[in-house]
Amino acid sequence: MVLFALVPTLVTNSTQSYKLNRVLRVRDGWAVTVGIVIGAGILGTPGLIAGYLGDPWIILALWTFGGVVAALSTLVLAEMSAALPEAGGKYVFARHAWGDTMGFVAGWSELLVTRGFSGASKAVLIATYILLLNGGRGSVPVVAFAVVVGFFLLHTRGLKATTTFQNTTTAIKVLIVLAIAAAGIWGGDMAGFTAQPLITSGETAGLLGYALAYQSISFAYYGWEDAAKMAEEVKDPGTALPKILLGGAMAVMVLYLLMNVSFLTALTPADMAGSDLVAADAIASVFGDSVGTIIIVASLLILISSANVNFLGLPRVAYGLARNGLAPRAFTRVDARGTPRNALILISAWIGLLALSGAFELLIRFMMTVAITVDTMVLLGYFRLRAIRPDLERPFRMPGHPWLPAITIALYVAIWVILVWTQPQLAAGAGAMLAAIFVAGVITTRRSGGTGGSPGGAEASSGGIASDGAGA
Repeated sequence: MVLFALVPTLVTNSTQSYKLNRVLRVRDGWAVTVGIVIGAGILGTPGLIAGYLGDPWIILALWTFGGVVAALSTLVLAEMSAALPEAGGKYVFARHAWGDTMGFVAGWSELLVTRGFSGASKAVLIATYILLLNGGRGSVPVVAFAVVVGFFLLHTRGLKATTTFQNTTTAIKVLIVLAIAAAGIWGGDMAGFTAQPLITSGETAGLLGYALAYQSISFAYYGWEDAAKMAEEVKDPGTALPKILLGGAMAVMVLYLLMNVSFLTALTPADMAGSDLVAADAIASVFGDSVGTIIIVASLLILISSANVNFLGLPRVAYGLARNGLAPRAFTRVDARGTPRNALILISAWIGLLALSGAFELLIRFMMTVAITVDTMVLLGYFRLRAIRPDLERPFRMPGHPWLPAITIALYVAIWVILVWTQPQLAAGAGAMLAAIFVAGVITTRRSGGTGGSPGGAEASSGGIASDGAGA
């Protein structure tokens, strides 16, 4: 896998040159997508989802629905990324469609919330599994903060060390996921499909239960769109990017369904409910507790690989925002080892602060409420760009226009309405954060003489925005 191509070459000379090379092929993009997405979501959420839903077929149906929503969304983004092959993904599309202010909102919400919160949730889950190996002795927040410090120190070693680490752990991750799925399916007795479905409590039954479960599932899929950030590094992006985006999303959906079938073959939903690591419980029920311990170690490797991408990519998002005048110039400073050091300090401090909460579920619920709101705005940019930029060359066009993209956006709006309706306090907190980011964007773009909220006013950056992949 060519993860070196994910990270721009940052040269610390007087001009601070920045260059992205077109080296990624379709299969590289698929590998990157799978490597970025699979992590905390499939490991940390199945126990939550089983408790909310209780029925194996509903569990599988909602995981399938999440995959379909991701696949439809990739088709919408595929047209925009093929027409605007600049690195940066959703930040680029929001900026071109809605202007610098909304580009600021997309970029900073990703930096502070969708990727910042996901990094913290991974640190919390890593700490939880470390304590499982330690017999439960210790504090999750303290260990999670120590994990963040460890990643910070690793990334001060520079690009070569961190990308080598990422390549190795991602290769191990894919093998582990396939092995867990195969072991559960081969050794299980169909327990989850033959037992009486778990009856959920009144607290999480009905619409709220579905909303909470979907937040967890959408968190697990989040990152399906990250390949669009590599647009300037993909060979023949007009034809390759749609294949990468759709193929990657479908590959993740298949792997997730295999994992869930594996869990439900070995355990009932009642067994799964509330478990911090269903994968270990499933394998232990088939092969014994000693093998379950091995799965905990394997899950730690998966999580470490996934969390590393947050620290690898997020400082470069800050670098890209700063280069376009949408973040402090201090974040463009790069040290001798190719690391945007000031941006790394900011990201590590923010993730560490969030990790001290020790609250995995709250972090992902808040993150996904913000993410779905911003993603709806970005997807609406599809119609906006069709209207204001009919001149754009579109090597790939969304099939079923205008009905299929409209259905996709309608699904996002419906999901957003359900989340707000069932969790008003969480929605109010997410709305307050987005409002603060928007106000900061208005102030920043006015000071820098940007296009503010004016549609179509954003000019393409000569170098693009650095790629980020955090994954769930």
